[in-house]
Amino acid sequence: MTGEGRRESADAEIDLADEELRAAEALLADGLPRIAVGRMYFAVFHAVRAQLYAEGFEPRTHRGAQHLFNLHFVRTGRFEPATSGLIARLQKFREEADYAPAFVVDDEGAREDLEAAREFVARIRAVVSAQG
Repeated sequence: MTGEGRRESADAEIDLADEELRAAEALLADGLPRIAVGRMYFAVFHAVRAQLYAEGFEPRTHRGAQHLFNLHFVRTGRFEPATSGLIARLQKFREEADYAPAFVVDDEGAREDLEAAREFVARIRAVVSAQG
């Protein structure tokens, strides 16, 4: 992938992350926190991909994206270990919400996770933008 291609891919992923955040906000406003957590996960997932693309990595799977992010950004100290926890927690919630009918998400917890997802996406946006 060329430098221009990396930039275009990173920008596209940030756009997708923003779209997922808007969807999560709308779902929470409609009283659907169980479904909203899935959108939150995809917001942080697209942000992770944006960071990876900006640095020349091309993840092929969700697990691969998380692994590369942890290896190159968390373990190196560029992102806090809590970042890995956020991504893993939201992925687990998404899977539970999709596949476990009895899974319940409380509104307050979902709002806290949405704020954490917003902050994460904003941070990735700033890092990717600074790389120009």
